[in-house]
Amino acid sequence: MKSLKMQHMSLKTAALTIGLMLIALVGHSQDLIVKKNGEEVVGKIMKVGVDTVHYRMLSDTQGPLRFVLRSDVASMQLATDPSQRQVGQLPQVDSGAHEYAVASAGRTGSTPLNASMTEELILKGRQDALMYYKGQGPLWGTAGATFLFPPAGLVTGIITAAVPPNVDDMFHPNYQLMKEPAYRDAFKKQAHKRKVGKSAAGFGIGFGALIALALMLGAS
Repeated sequence: MKSLKMQHMSLKTAALTIGLMLIALVGHSQDLIVKKNGEEVVGKIMKVGVDTVHYRMLSDTQGPLRFVLRSDVASMQLATDPSQRQVGQLPQVDSGAHEYAVASAGRTGSTPLNASMTEELILKGRQDALMYYKGQGPLWGTAGATFLFPPAGLVTGIITAAVPPNVDDMFHPNYQLMKEPAYRDAFKKQAHKRKVGKSAAGFGIGFGALIALALMLGAS
């Protein structure tokens, strides 16, 4: 009996030790980005470039690569180097298949972006517009107007599609990049394209629903 109790205690101790080790491993695998506005981003930093800090969310380590501008970052804390440092003081760190490509401090003030950074911002703007701009208002607004009176729905869709979306009223994880003209223009253009598509889809939904209703009434 005593032997069974001892074994039970040993199993409990082993389970507790493993749990603590896992918690420690998870905690030490987290990188921290502290922005100048006080916001903290917990994730896995993949690369520190000349103008950007690239990272992935811990909840989706295989997901899309996100980034913040170095000029917006106050300091960072790497899991492999717990002492918090200023961006320009980070050492080069090898993280498995990925490398922290550390360069000198990023741009400040009105220093123009280089070509690669501009391309990254344009691509990111398009991706974020596709991900975060839903266009539900133009879709269902046009659909409702078309269902009630098709000519009015057509006019509503045309007018709605002609007006670019107000991206200033939208909030998303990369909203801080809106202050960069390249990102903002790419986001706005892609969101406008999606708004046009949603308006056209709304007209199709409304007209289809109207025809379906007419057929049902005719069959009865």
